Amino acid sequence: MVSFWGLLVRRVDFWDTWREVLRRHGDSGVVDAVAWVVDGVNNAGYEIPLRAIAGVIASKTGGDPALLAREFIEEVKIRLAPMTCAVEFLRWAKEVGKVAVVSNTPCRCFPELFLEASGIAVDALVTSDVLLRRKPLKPVFTHALRRVGARPHEAVYIGDGDEDLGAMGAGLLTIMVGREGGHLSFPTLCDAWSWVRANLAKD
Repeated sequence: MVSFWGLLVRRVDFWDTWREVLRRHGDSGVVDAVAWVVDGVNNAGYEIPLRAIAGVIASKTGGDPALLAREFIEEVKIRLAPMTCAVEFLRWAKEVGKVAVVSNTPCRCFPELFLEASGIAVDALVTSDVLLRRKPLKPVFTHALRRVGARPHEAVYIGDGDEDLGAMGAGLLTIMVGREGGHLSFPTLCDAWSWVRANLAKD
């Protein structure tokens, strides 16, 4: 099981992206007010999906929510930059076991776009915009385990942010990349992959 933003692709600043979209429509001032509310809800462990955010922004700017959402998705798509080793790691992981991508994201479409462009079909894609719950809440990880038919001691979770430490509470061996924490930590995904391949991969 792996995180998405920051581990497989570079993190995207969603609010800067919204500002870029709204500048084209002549009004980016609403972003800070919406961000304040959304960030508060996110910090409480809940997700507000993109369609709802676009609806609120549209109500304040007089725009078309569907059009704003499409423009936002296109802007994020431009910014989706794979991290080193990400695609190769996922392809290898698919060969040796089941793979779940677990992401806090306002739109499932973002990991879907990345996976499609990479030609990779994972066994489960668990996103907060569908669950309406965010990591580090334990139910997010237990849901992902059910999706791949695994028990906690049969799975490994690789992440890169504070929210990913919730995997430890769900009983998963937790590997952190680019930061301290978890059961193990490595500077890069490439290093974590090397350790997993040497120590956990089945022959």
